[in-house]
Amino acid sequence: MADKLLAQHAVQIDEQLGQASVPAVSQYLQLATEQGIDIKKILDEIKLDETLLLDNNNHVTGLQFQQLISALISQSNDELFGLHTAKYVQPGSYSVLGYISMNCESLGQAITKIQPFEKLVGDMGTTSFETLGEQVKISWHCQFTEPQVKRHMIDNCLASWLTFARYLVSQDSNPSALRLMRKRPSLSQQNEYQALFNCPIEYGQDENAIIFDKTLLSLPLNKGDQQLLSTLEDHAQSLILNLNRETSFPEQLSAMIEQSLKMGQFHQQDIANSLGISTKTLQRRLAAQGLNFQSILDETRLKVVKQYLANQVLPLNHVSDALGFKEPRSFYRWFNKLTQMTPGEYRKTLTQ
Repeated sequence: MADKLLAQHAVQIDEQLGQASVPAVSQYLQLATEQGIDIKKILDEIKLDETLLLDNNNHVTGLQFQQLISALISQSNDELFGLHTAKYVQPGSYSVLGYISMNCESLGQAITKIQPFEKLVGDMGTTSFETLGEQVKISWHCQFTEPQVKRHMIDNCLASWLTFARYLVSQDSNPSALRLMRKRPSLSQQNEYQALFNCPIEYGQDENAIIFDKTLLSLPLNKGDQQLLSTLEDHAQSLILNLNRETSFPEQLSAMIEQSLKMGQFHQQDIANSLGISTKTLQRRLAAQGLNFQSILDETRLKVVKQYLANQVLPLNHVSDALGFKEPRSFYRWFNKLTQMTPGEYRKTLTQ
C-alpha cells in the first residue's frame, strides 16, 4: 500500500509540472548557446531528444523542462540566467498567442488573450489579473517544484512580458512597480533588475507581479490586423482542444511502443528514453494504475504481429526478426501462449 501511494504521488508531481512548448524552451537554449554551454551534452544527460526541439509545434514535459533549466543554471556562471533570457523573446516565443497579441488593437486587448491561450505556451504556471483602482496587477504563479529553477522561471516570465509589451507598443513604457517573492539580492543584481524594469522593485513579497497604470491598456498596437486576429484565434482554439483531449498514459505508452517496435526498439529503456523519462518513473506511473510494462508490451506487440501476419507472403521468420525475437522458436512459443494457436494457424484463420 505504501509503495502504491508513493507511486501515485510521483505521478501527481509529474502531471503538476505540466508541459512547455519548444519556443518557450528556445529562449533558454539561445542564451546557453551565447554563453558557450554544451547543450547537446545536457540534452543527452536528461534524455531529451534534440530532434524534438526542431519543431516549434512540439512540447516537452514540465519535468524535462525543469531538469533542463536546472542543468543550464549549473553550467552557467550567470546568477540572473532567467532574467537575461528575456532579451530573446519574440512573437514566436509565445507560439500562436504571440501572433494573436501582435494583431490586437491595443495592449489591453492583447492582455485579455493571455489566460484563454497561455496553455499553448505551456502550463508550467498560471496568470491572474486584478484591478487596483487606477492600476492593474498581472501576476504569475509558477508550478515548478525546484526553488532555484522557479526563481529563474519567474524572472524569465515577468521580464519577457515587459520586453514583449514594449515591442508591441513600440515604446519603453514602464510599470508602476515590480513585486518579487525572492529575497533582496546583491546590489549589482538589484541594479540589473532596475535597469530592465525601470520602476520601484519590492523584494520578499507574497507574490510575483507587475503593477502598471491602467492608462497603458489603451496604448495602440501599430501591427494589428483584426481579420487575421480572428483567424489566429480560431486556429488557437483548435490547438487548445487538441491539448485538452486527454489520452491516458497507458494509451500513450502503447502508441509509443507500437512506433518503436517498427523501428526495432522495444526494450523498456528504449521506450522510457522516447518518452523523456527514466525507467523508474515509467514503472511508477504504471504501478500507480495497477499495470506493468510487460503486459502492455505483449498486448501492443501482439497487435503489431497480427498486422504483419495479415500479409500472407511475409515469411514468419521475418516477422519474428521484426518484432525483436532472438529466434523464431521463441516467437512461436510467445504467440501460442497469448493466442493458443501458432502464427501459421492464426494466418490461416484470416483466409477462411
